[in-house]
Amino acid sequence: MTAAKTKLRMVSAALAILAAGAGFFLFFSAEDRAAFEIAAAFYRQNQSLIENKNCLAIIDYTLPSFVKRLFIYDAAGNRAGSFLVAHGKESGFMFAREFSNEINSHKSCKGFFLTGEPFIGENGLSLRLHGLQQGINNNALARDIVIHGASYVSRGSILENFGRLGRSLGCPAVSPEHIEEVVSRLKNGALIYIHAP
Repeated sequence: MTAAKTKLRMVSAALAILAAGAGFFLFFSAEDRAAFEIAAAFYRQNQSLIENKNCLAIIDYTLPSFVKRLFIYDAAGNRAGSFLVAHGKESGFMFAREFSNEINSHKSCKGFFLTGEPFIGENGLSLRLHGLQQGINNNALARDIVIHGASYVSRGSILENFGRLGRSLGCPAVSPEHIEEVVSRLKNGALIYIHAP
């Protein structure tokens, strides 16, 4: 085999691997419309609970941490933003598979939440979450489950951690670059649905 043919085969193989990787990424980047329908139905049926009706947020923990899985929608149901978001270190490696309502479990929790007021905590600007479901997430406030910025939520962290984000103690942490936008949209009584497998 000539050197030219060998080089062509190597280039072809590399392109095939890249194409397969792109397909893998796009598959896992797909938005789960079933999660949106669940959240939208709860939103429509519980208007009296929801103070901030400007936005609805979904965290889709069926997706791996290397893709954007926090989705924010405007009042008309149009996607207004998507962001990387971490899960708890005891919930899983690349995927969040285990969830808890227990204090000090270091696992993510799931279900429906209302946001509280923004505050400045040990992680800077943060947003408290009030769990709405007894036995599933009602301990979120006692567990200090908040949305906050974290340096381990970044593309660099994915490279450093073998294809996954860094993990939290149970909080849905976002990039420091995006924490102000996320808090601004979701503060003061917005609905968040954390979708889990």
